Amino acid sequence: MTFSPTSVAVIGASASEHKVGHMVLKNLVEQGFEGDIYPINPKGGEILGKTVYTSLTEIEGDVNMAIVITPAPTVTAVAKECGEKGVQWLVVITAGFSEVHTDEGKQMEDELVKVCNEYEMNLIGPNCLGVLRMSSKMNGSFAKELPPTGNIALVSQSGAMAVALMDAAPAENLGFSLVLSIGNKAQMDECDYLELCLEDEETKVIGMYLESIKNGRRFLEVASRVTKQKPVVILKSGVSEHGGEAAASHTGALAGSDAAIEAACVQTGIHRANTAQELLGLLKALSAQPPLLSPRIAIITNAGGPGILATDAAEALGLQMPAMSDSTMERLKEALPASAGLVNPIDVIGDATTDRYKAAIEACGDDPQIDGIAVLLTPQVMTPCSEIAKVVVEESKTNRLLPIVTSFMGGESVAEAETILAEGGVPNFPTPERVMKALAALRADGSGFGLGSGSLSRPGPGPDSTKILGGQSGLLSEEKTSQLLKLYNLPIPNQDVAKTPEEAITIAKEIGFPVIAKISSPQIIHKTDVGGIIGNLQSEEDVANAFEEIMRNVACHFDIGDNSNVQRATCERATVNGILIQKFLPVGSEFIVGGLRDPSFGPMVMVGLGGIYTELFKDTSFRIAPISEEEGYRMLQELTAWKLLLGMRGAAQSDIDGLVQIVVAVSNLMHECPQVKEMDFNPVLVGEEGVIVADAKIVVS
Repeated sequence: MTFSPTSVAVIGASASEHKVGHMVLKNLVEQGFEGDIYPINPKGGEILGKTVYTSLTEIEGDVNMAIVITPAPTVTAVAKECGEKGVQWLVVITAGFSEVHTDEGKQMEDELVKVCNEYEMNLIGPNCLGVLRMSSKMNGSFAKELPPTGNIALVSQSGAMAVALMDAAPAENLGFSLVLSIGNKAQMDECDYLELCLEDEETKVIGMYLESIKNGRRFLEVASRVTKQKPVVILKSGVSEHGGEAAASHTGALAGSDAAIEAACVQTGIHRANTAQELLGLLKALSAQPPLLSPRIAIITNAGGPGILATDAAEALGLQMPAMSDSTMERLKEALPASAGLVNPIDVIGDATTDRYKAAIEACGDDPQIDGIAVLLTPQVMTPCSEIAKVVVEESKTNRLLPIVTSFMGGESVAEAETILAEGGVPNFPTPERVMKALAALRADGSGFGLGSGSLSRPGPGPDSTKILGGQSGLLSEEKTSQLLKLYNLPIPNQDVAKTPEEAITIAKEIGFPVIAKISSPQIIHKTDVGGIIGNLQSEEDVANAFEEIMRNVACHFDIGDNSNVQRATCERATVNGILIQKFLPVGSEFIVGGLRDPSFGPMVMVGLGGIYTELFKDTSFRIAPISEEEGYRMLQELTAWKLLLGMRGAAQSDIDGLVQIVVAVSNLMHECPQVKEMDFNPVLVGEEGVIVADAKIVVS
């Protein structure tokens, strides 16, 4: 699938200068489109020196692409005429379809897609800005003008965002190969556009602004393939409904609005931008510089503060700043004053001129330990900013396989230098932190981790899980939860539900003291909040007293059928199955492992710091399920709590392997059991000699 139209029909071309049909035609004519242009309007005549055809049937030659700007109710009939003519690309700028959220709009869009599928036409839109192809000077949109030509393909769900990014391009020295405003994505979605850009020979880097992702699972598969050949940067806006609905567990609350897209970017190797400015910056670096072959970089600066900021950012992004080789150190000693800092970051001192910067860049560029360079500059009175910029450009051209990025900090004092850098193809950023993010994006690390230990069609455990979950709804009972966890070899303590204090004592004696007592009710999810848990029970008397106390506590919050005159916080009805008596577990580091379902990407798995710290620190990592063991280890290493697992202050290392096995098992469970809506295991106790799921909540639907 290629996109290089040689002839364009503008259906709905208008002689009125204020109408979109006139603007699109004018852009094609006056901005020099190199193919044939056919204005279509039932009135005929002439517009902008072009003969106007009353219909497509009057055109003798082929029409590769048709741009439609007619009222929404007419578009389906127009599409049918285009199909009969053999049009390959149908770009529908017209609005009034599914985006207006009416039955009529949705029906018209469905009919349009049906016609396009029937004639095997590629539909862009409806409700879009249009399309632009710089190499053939085709501005098939109502954007003001063609942006600079380059190697970036921009795919935007918002026409306004596409216009804004194109308008910013000259100042950022960005050039585009292709701009596609995709609107409602009625037929082609983001996956199709990714594949189109992958096959486009003029495109080196793909930038996307998306408000939604139609098919998350397909997106993962396609993006994983594309990023292995071309870098992809995404700016994702919009909040999924899931974040507001998932109140039944910590997992859902922690997922928020963008855990799925963050996980998808990590697993596929997509670069994620959090702002439009960041999107432009990443595109600038990726389109102009070679890949960073390893995380080893050098920082060259004329001021200590920016060097420290850059060092902090580098460490946070996984970049390394190794010591220089002996030969490099000798070269630096000869070229720099005694007061210079020779340990990476290299401080050439505030009075540095071109010779010091040149010597430092050359020395680092020749060092086998260094695969990328960040050049920082603050404008002192004696700093020849423009001359230093010329040196950086010269060294960048000399070392074409070595990425060099800069942060010339300031305003008016560095304006001319910024222009020199931009024209020389060296990306410049206003802050050291953004320089480091750009270098990290250039990292060539074989991104695109993929999913699971096998394929997405990995078979589940079969009828056993169906038997356990069949007919269940809401919070799964302790008995069913225990059965499901055992099916997935998840470690749980000995436990049973007691209906009376006497039964509780019997169960406790069988399990062995100490024990913990918990309320068992499908309506009571957060037991601690209602005084529904009492731990470290050492005797029969402790167990009996805990049974009675928990029942009293719960009766103060719920109607549990107790006829006594208890002052309750609410009148909500709760069915109490009894009191769960469970083996009281030894102390271990508390983690949370959970699962949930994203509306687009489907099953997800989460791991993080658990217990009372779960929502306080929100130290979590998410992935799309299923995942491999390798991906499970990556998740743990992303946590601040990773240091806790390794052992702190003389403590022994925890059972990291055991925790990974639980994360992978939860990932498989979520993938294989579609009835499970969400779950949390909190806490999962992780000790030196093992792990165990101390508490489990599973919600099914």
